[in-house]
Parts: sequence; C-alpha cells; structure tokens
Amino acid sequence: MLFEGTIKLARENSVHYSAGYTIIKQELADLYGYLKDLHLDEITYLNSLKFDKRKSSYLLGRISAKNALSKIIPDKIAMNSFKVGFGVFQFPVIEHLPYSGFQVSITHCDAIGISMAYPEAHPIGVDIERINPDKVDLMVSMFTKEEIILVNSELNDKATAYTLLWTVKESLSKILKTGMMIDFKYLELDSLNYKDGIYTGNFKNFTQYKSFSIVLKYYIISIICPRNTNINLTDFTKDLTCLNSLS
Repeated sequence: MLFEGTIKLARENSVHYSAGYTIIKQELADLYGYLKDLHLDEITYLNSLKFDKRKSSYLLGRISAKNALSKIIPDKIAMNSFKVGFGVFQFPVIEHLPYSGFQVSITHCDAIGISMAYPEAHPIGVDIERINPDKVDLMVSMFTKEEIILVNSELNDKATAYTLLWTVKESLSKILKTGMMIDFKYLELDSLNYKDGIYTGNFKNFTQYKSFSIVLKYYIISIICPRNTNINLTDFTKDLTCLNSLS
C-alpha cells in the first residue's frame, strides 16, 4: 500500500511552496520489489545490514523519500540515479539529484514509512510513533512539568498524550537537524489546541515553528512547519485515514 501527493504551503507574502509526501505500508518481503529504485550505494548499504528490522526501516525510508521527492522536482528522473544518504547526525542528505534546493524528512515505525520532501526555503519535519503504554515512564522523563499538564488537559489517555508530545519534539528536532542530540526539554511545547481532527501546537523557545498532530488508532503522526505558513493537510489526512483502517 502506497499513498502519495502534494501539500500546499501558503505564506503571508503570497509566496507559495509545495511539499511532496509518501506514505507506505509494506512488509520486508514486499519492499524488496522496490530494489530497482535504489542507487548502487543504497544497495551496498542495504546489503551491509544484518537484521531484517533494520533492513525494513531503511527501505521504508528510502522508498518513501524518493517517491516524495518525485512529487516536487521539476522533471521525472530515474529513482536509482540519485541517493538519500546520511548527514553526520543521521539526518537524510540527497545526493546526485540533478536539481539543487530540495530536502526530505523521513520517519518510520513498524511496517510504515512516511516521507515529506520540501524546498530548502521552506523546512518541514515529520515523525510517526506507535502508542505504547509501556513507554510512558521513559517519555515523561523527557518533558517539562508544564508540558505534562498541557497534554493531559487535552488528552485523557496518558500513552496517547505523551506519544503525541514525543512526536512533536522528534519532528522539530529533525528540522533543527539535531535528532536525539538535543535535550528534548528545550523543545518545550507551549500550547496545544484541537480542531477538525488535528492537534495544533506552538513552542516556548522555537516560536517560529508550529506543530500539527494526527491521532490514529495505534499511531500518532506529527508535522512541523514555519508558524506563519498556511498548510493544507486535507489529502494527507485522508490518506492517513485509509492507513488507519488497515493498521
């Protein structure tokens, strides 16, 4: 199962951007059917991985990233002609693409991979996490007291509340290109509001960004973008709803 599309990003100064997205749900055996789309370096890296779980997450990330990029680059090119490598903090880096100025944010969980490709002028971060009550104690240690009160006031279930907060912080760290290298308490969420199926949040320290979170049956997906952007998530949310019915 693979969904893909574009997201309109409208700015106050009438400048408009587009992001491409891909949502894929496939088990490892089916992911091998996409090997033809991998760059030689990506195949070499895949073959170096010892465990199936790592192979699955790598393929989910690369396949979704390449398809998302194909939605916004100017012309169609062979997917195996470019690669999605790693930066020094493991963030994705696009190499050998004949067009400059494009980046991608990647996330995966279980058999699901989601990528958002975007122009460098307009950053986006995305994260997906499974709602897992067993991880509550681990997650809560990464939050401030104010955040805990905030999310518990909006969501009754602690596992859902803390997973939402975790995905928000994780997706912001991807925009900042720090990953887990940053203390998550610096990424403090300052407000959270619910409307039309989406939780929208703002940050205490990184006020230039805002978050959008979608709660599914078993997963939560969060997206970060610049605060003054009007982002249209209608199609993306519809595709996630289809994913929700199959999860």
